[in-house]
Amino acid sequence: MKSYKKEPAMNRISRTINNIVLVAGTISVLTGASLAATPAGASPTGAPLSAPTQVTKLVFQPTSSTNFTDPICGATPAGVTTNGCRTAGNLASYSQVSFINLDGSNLTTMRVDCTSGSATNWQAPWEGVQRIAVDQSRNRILWEMSSEPGISSVDSDGTDCGLIANGGYYGTKRIAIESGANFIYSTQYTNLRRFPAIAGSSPTGESGTNLTLTGLGSFTFTSVNDMAAAGGKLYMAVSSNTSEAIIEVTLDETTTSQQARVLIQDETAVNNVQVDSVNNRIYWGTGSAVRRAVLSDGSGITTVATGQYSWAVPVPAESKIVAGGYTNPTVMDMSGNILGTLNINTNTIPVPIVFTLTGQTVTWSPNTNLDLSDSPATPSALAASSGPGAIQYSVLNAGTTGCTVIPSTGVLTFATVGTCVVRATTAASGNYASGNADVLFVITDRNATTTTAAAVTTTPLLPATGQDTSSGSLVAFFLIVTGLAMLVLGVRRRSAVH
Repeated sequence: MKSYKKEPAMNRISRTINNIVLVAGTISVLTGASLAATPAGASPTGAPLSAPTQVTKLVFQPTSSTNFTDPICGATPAGVTTNGCRTAGNLASYSQVSFINLDGSNLTTMRVDCTSGSATNWQAPWEGVQRIAVDQSRNRILWEMSSEPGISSVDSDGTDCGLIANGGYYGTKRIAIESGANFIYSTQYTNLRRFPAIAGSSPTGESGTNLTLTGLGSFTFTSVNDMAAAGGKLYMAVSSNTSEAIIEVTLDETTTSQQARVLIQDETAVNNVQVDSVNNRIYWGTGSAVRRAVLSDGSGITTVATGQYSWAVPVPAESKIVAGGYTNPTVMDMSGNILGTLNINTNTIPVPIVFTLTGQTVTWSPNTNLDLSDSPATPSALAASSGPGAIQYSVLNAGTTGCTVIPSTGVLTFATVGTCVVRATTAASGNYASGNADVLFVITDRNATTTTAAAVTTTPLLPATGQDTSSGSLVAFFLIVTGLAMLVLGVRRRSAVH
């Protein structure tokens, strides 16, 4: 019997490892499978990833230097201004309001379309407005007309225009409503009035109910500069003969007599008033500063920022303050640090409005099996979105392929075999949230042979944490372990014989 020299243990171990590497390399070349972990953050092909469902914007009526133009006004409208028009025969009125994100993006203009009701010629803010208010729970935008007195409202998409208060009273007017409340409050000079919040209670609009204020003692005021409503209270920025102040009115819907107190007084100017209920603060602009105090008792008056700030509007949902005049207002954080400016011109003080965004689903199902010779590869199918946003492509994980992608076309280039994860993203647009979907491309080399195991020695023998262990990866892992077991058994059998 032929005798064999026993192989040293270290040689057997080295040869076993080399065989395992060869098996792994063969599988990788033949199938294009990768044992690398699935890239973090990748979603299943065509599945949308989560996006914000709400966004806070500012709503305002834009200022224009030219007359409102829209074919719906007709060739000879009965009236036209820079803000809107009314058609011949007073059949309808049209105007516009604008929205902008607090970072200055997504500036959009919405037409206010008032074509029904008994006062269609006056409902839209076509002659300009002095104040806009938002009834968030009803998704309504309200305004008072500057020239033709009255109060109207419209859904936040510009439809369902309705008259709340009829004409018949003139003078400086301000409006305020708490979200979901039964009444909206308005002033004519120093007279406070209450109207039903929902348009249509009267087909010709309501004349309103006059209210009286009690509890002010000897304090009197000569004009109302602005109003805001929150927490069952009305806050009125007023001017007296000697100074300016903020009055707090406890609203009682059961009576015309309303209890009031002077919350803040002896200010040199209180041009507007806005409430931050989240942080228990009240804000106002003086023309040269942004000021605030504790909402519940008027204490702790501080200057947040100095500058040409005629008004100040806190937006606690975004932890920001918007302040300024009617051209390029400033955005600052809650400490008064300037973050930027909004490139807008406005007739009104902008006010916050929250939109629930519609999600955009991105679907993308191209051929994902590519050969090295295909580079640069144009996807067999491009991504599509359920919304209006434009599609852009980006590499999420290039792996070992060195892949790159052209953002606008999705054309993919790569240098070596492996996997490449590409993300298709649809941009946020209007009231649509952004969305995206990821696709994993597998690049192989059809000219490779089973003896080629280039760069395979870096392949991990065990699955990494979070790794995709489905299909080809599991098969490769199973074959590796099986090959190892067979090699070890073979070594032991020969050792036993000798």
